[in-house]
Amino acid sequence: MNKIKAQNIWKKFNKLEVLKGIDLEVNEGEVVAVIGPSGGGKSTLLRCLNKLETVDRGTVVIDGEELCHETSAGTEYVNKNDIRRIACKMGMVFQQFNLFPHMTVLENLIEAPVNVQKRDKAEVIKEAEILLSKVGLSDKRDEYPRKLSGGQQQRVAIARALAMKPAIMLFDEPTSSLDPELTGEVLKAMRELAEEKMTMVVVTHEMGFAKEVATKVVFMADGRVQEQGTPAEIFGNPKNERLKAFLNVILK
Repeated sequence: MNKIKAQNIWKKFNKLEVLKGIDLEVNEGEVVAVIGPSGGGKSTLLRCLNKLETVDRGTVVIDGEELCHETSAGTEYVNKNDIRRIACKMGMVFQQFNLFPHMTVLENLIEAPVNVQKRDKAEVIKEAEILLSKVGLSDKRDEYPRKLSGGQQQRVAIARALAMKPAIMLFDEPTSSLDPELTGEVLKAMRELAEEKMTMVVVTHEMGFAKEVATKVVFMADGRVQEQGTPAEIFGNPKNERLKAFLNVILK
């Protein structure tokens, strides 16, 4: 079953075309690694999937529900209430942790489920404690973000996204701002999510993760999907010349 289906996605900022007719399908339980050079449109694509950016042309279907569709006049979105509900099916983890500095770790996790989803606070706290255990941070529930390392803060951000019970997790270069020794902490949490068959789209420069954890790899450059396939196909037998050049540089 498709969890994400994006067709003919175009997006420009002023006169700069960033996405040029992107097609992407993500099936339930897939881990899709999106790789490619900086400026290729990878992060913009993620932001278009969850309506942080609007698309100029194209159709996006999330978990069987249409978020927007292409018309002769451009792209038409569903109503605001449906946009909000569909967007809540996707958890997003950014490069920066974006934790609320005045809230404890636990408070960061329960804020949206309680105040946005209007769920029972006691139940949400129990679920949040389970999530903190999952990411190895049970002992940090009452700490403030400033007392945590970057790797710990990013794991809290992952737990916070999961607290909304999303059907899909989107990761936008989640380790790019971390020191190498802290990167492993975050990748471990993501590997465990993959083992649990969480549907994930991960924009990443971590080629080890793309090779070993992803079920599909999408190579983007110059605003287009240049090639996609299994990790074995992409890394073992690339066909696109742009991909070959990219791998020759990044895998040195």
